[in-house]
Amino acid sequence: MQFSAVEIFGYCASAVIAYSLTRSSLVKLRWFNLFGASSFCLYGIIIHAYPVAILNGFIALTNVFFLRRLLLHTEQQFSILKVARPSNYVDFFLEYHQGEIKHLFPRFMRSAAGEHRDYFFLTERTEVVGMLSGYLQEPGVFVVDFDFVIPAYRDCRLGHFTLGHGQELKKKFGFEQVVALADSVEHEQYLSKVGLSPKKNGRWTYDG
Repeated sequence: MQFSAVEIFGYCASAVIAYSLTRSSLVKLRWFNLFGASSFCLYGIIIHAYPVAILNGFIALTNVFFLRRLLLHTEQQFSILKVARPSNYVDFFLEYHQGEIKHLFPRFMRSAAGEHRDYFFLTERTEVVGMLSGYLQEPGVFVVDFDFVIPAYRDCRLGHFTLGHGQELKKKFGFEQVVALADSVEHEQYLSKVGLSPKKNGRWTYDG
């Protein structure tokens, strides 16, 4: 059986849509789905299957809407909530993600129950999507040594929002300075990616 170029294009568009549904990251899912739906919309126009074109055009526009909301309006979509301790949900969150947390933050788990440690939830509306933790090193200087976001939201620029140019943690809770401590090579790469610069003794700060 021989396929025409148009048919191959349609199959490829379908494959991209199917592939998008296997992505754990919401942002990657939306980007691949946007590309696949846009391609399938064009395919529908080429073969004059206008219901197919209209449906996939609508799906493409929906993806654009949610990508804009996730990436360009982070301050409206996400927030930081300080958590009172002890908290059953904090304990549940840490236990549920403990495998990955131990890999990315090997020193944190040994101090997670510290008396002077503060915890903050990262939320999308009312859904918890991540957690920050740290302690006051001196008046006005808050040290963050734990910054964990669940896989689905790791491409949503939450690090930029909380510790990078958004400085939401500093502004919302009135800290004079927020300092991050890296706990692994992956954590250092993450801090560099969100715009922090390394200083002495493993401290990272945003200087923008």
